[in-house]
Amino acid sequence: MSWRESQMPINMEEEDSDIPVQSRPMETVNAILEYAKLERSELKPLVQNIFFSPELDNDHMTLMELDSHMLDVILEGNELVIRGDKDEMAVLCTNEKTYEVKEAEISNDLLITPEVLIGKDLDSEGDPCQTFSQVLSVLHTYYELRECKPRIHKLKSLLEENHYSGRESERDEKHQGRKFQFEDFLEIVQASETEIRAGLRQLQACQIEGFWRLLDFDYLCQVLNHIIQLCEENDWLEAGIPLAECLLPLEELFPRSVIEHTLECYSRTRQEVMQSFEGSERYNLDEDKICRFFAELTLKNSDKFNYKEFLNVWQQCVPDGMTTSLYQIEGMCLIDKIGGIEVIWYYPVEELPEEVADRFEALFKTREKWTREEIIPYIKDLATDKTDVGALLTKYARASMSNGIKMFNSRKTTR
Repeated sequence: MSWRESQMPINMEEEDSDIPVQSRPMETVNAILEYAKLERSELKPLVQNIFFSPELDNDHMTLMELDSHMLDVILEGNELVIRGDKDEMAVLCTNEKTYEVKEAEISNDLLITPEVLIGKDLDSEGDPCQTFSQVLSVLHTYYELRECKPRIHKLKSLLEENHYSGRESERDEKHQGRKFQFEDFLEIVQASETEIRAGLRQLQACQIEGFWRLLDFDYLCQVLNHIIQLCEENDWLEAGIPLAECLLPLEELFPRSVIEHTLECYSRTRQEVMQSFEGSERYNLDEDKICRFFAELTLKNSDKFNYKEFLNVWQQCVPDGMTTSLYQIEGMCLIDKIGGIEVIWYYPVEELPEEVADRFEALFKTREKWTREEIIPYIKDLATDKTDVGALLTKYARASMSNGIKMFNSRKTTR
């Protein structure tokens, strides 16, 4: 028996009424049950009569599927925010996570009525009784939410509109692009507040006079080289850099915020920053970060570099006492053979597409076949709790053996 049939009036007096019947004799209920071939003894005592509202509201009601995290956010009184420009697919953000929003169809009519009792709300015992409720809306779609990676590439492109190159450069024509405060990113970047802050750290963005800026690479070189020079002059590489003593000579050249930012970016984590007996913070430069920086400095503006020559030049660039190693430059450059000679060139993961399928397409355009060790640095940032790098390779690459080594190439076939 259909929903429409279940609310059909049994006598002619009910047919003439323009409003839902708010009473119905139990004889009428029993007649409907008999018509539906249902035994009264098999049912709970409560009979729920459902009527369609004379004015269904199908245009102003939307269903959205929530996971436990989003439900907790709402129950705690916090916000869910939809972000995205007109030309972007909408995402929904909590304070910590980002979700794709997609409309999904429901195969059957979904009737919305707030007064129907289900499950534990229904008593199994008692005298037969009735309730009456109205269907307020009939829906055929809902919004499906799926947790996704934050759109950090947009954050990067916004910051690249106006690099910071020093006080003297702020008025020149090259540095008149937009500048952004954190609140601006909350309006236009498709990521949660927590993820935006993490993205700013990942991009090594610096807050200067209230605006978030990326340091121009050449300008960053100047700041870091001055810091390293002070370390070598004062034997601070092992003992640690005293913040107050480092700031004293450098504040004449660079803003304090830039100096402190550079120290934080190229030192060990904040938890490892030591306190001296005088109470001044001390920073210990991170060997891997410093070595990676000088590798980037060597390769960034070069074409393909002879691999053996690069290794020599790289080691000569880093401060005395530091040792270069290939693991320090994973995800920054590729090594290959051209004409029997090993070469290395700049190929940073940060410049690759953010979407998974586009990332794999770009990788296989650059190189037809990859070993697992070669490709992992370029896809590990795409992994999630549900999809690890192994699953990504299974879905987007084809494995084959070559001279006993497993290789991965594109799943797409070319004609």
